[in-house]
Amino acid sequence: MSSLEKRAWLALWSQCPPYVVYFLIQAECPMWLTTFLERIACLAAVASVHAIAYLVGLMLLKRKERGEELLLDERDRAIDARATRVAYFVMLTGMIVVGVVMPFSDTGWKITNTALFAIVLAETVRYVLIVVSYRRMPRLAH
Repeated sequence: MSSLEKRAWLALWSQCPPYVVYFLIQAECPMWLTTFLERIACLAAVASVHAIAYLVGLMLLKRKERGEELLLDERDRAIDARATRVAYFVMLTGMIVVGVVMPFSDTGWKITNTALFAIVLAETVRYVLIVVSYRRMPRLAH
């Protein structure tokens, strides 16, 4: 498994579980978080878990890769470009919904959580496409 694929797996495993818990709490138990401070604390806790898990995993990967340089070839660049391009359109669609459609019918935390969901979804799509692309047979063009 290449270093770039390992980093994509790390990003998925450090990001998805905390945010799945966050969005489940928001969807299923909104009465748990009623004040601004409670909502910010929950979001900060989730973001902290994500950041700590990613940083610890990255330090472990760096320790294993000690002495090796992270070299990108054309295939790596093509995989990253394709994944980034698709994720960009996912995020663009989400931000259009949040910024153009939702302000006419929704306010406050619903808009905030929808924007956060669009960002997390775009990042998840990007890393899933990277992992899937490394698992498939190499192609010569995007």
